[in-house]
Amino acid sequence: MRETEIKRALTTHLGSTQACMANLFLEELELNGGEVRADLVDVHEMHCYEIKSETDSLRRLIGQGSRYARVFDRITLVTAERHLKKALPLLPLWWGIMVVPGTEEGAFKMIRAAKPNKRHEPQVLASLLKRDEALRLLGELGLVRGWKSKSLYLIHAHLADMLSVEELRTQVRSYLIRRAEGIEHFEPDLFNTVL
Repeated sequence: MRETEIKRALTTHLGSTQACMANLFLEELELNGGEVRADLVDVHEMHCYEIKSETDSLRRLIGQGSRYARVFDRITLVTAERHLKKALPLLPLWWGIMVVPGTEEGAFKMIRAAKPNKRHEPQVLASLLKRDEALRLLGELGLVRGWKSKSLYLIHAHLADMLSVEELRTQVRSYLIRRAEGIEHFEPDLFNTVL
C-alpha cells in the first residue's frame, strides 16, 4: 500500500479500536516551521504515527524520531513488514510499532504499544501552532501587546518562556483539536486591541 492508502486504513483502524474520532486526526503536521512533518497525528492523544511504506527508506527515521520526541506524548512507527527487522534496533523502547497489512482491508499487526514520552521541549512544542493560533493564545494570556509584528519563531519562543511545559502541552493540544475539528475562526477584535 502507498502512504495515502495506509493513512486511510490506519485512521479507520484507530477509529474502530480506540475511543477516538476520525476528525481528531491531522495529516502532515508541521514542526519547527515545516522542517519536519508528522505523517498522522491523533491530536486528542498527541500520538504521532510515522508511516514507512514498502517503497520508503528508513534513512530519515532517526532524525524524524528525535524531533517527534520533543513534542508528542506517544509515537508509533507504522511500517511495511520488510522494514521491521531494520527498524527495531533504531527505535527507542518507548516507541510503538505496527506492521501495515498487505491491503487496505487487511488488519494492522501490533508489535508493541507506545509508552508515554517524558521529554518535551517547550519551543518545539510551541512550533506546532500556526501564527494566528499563537497570537490568539498570547491574547488569551494577556501577552499579545507588541508581538503582532514579530516573527513566528520569536512568538513561539515567547510562548515557551511564558508557560510551563504542562500548560503549553494543554494549550497546544487544545488548538490542534480545534484545527482538526475545523474550528479555525478567530474573533477579529483580538487583533484590534492596542499592540
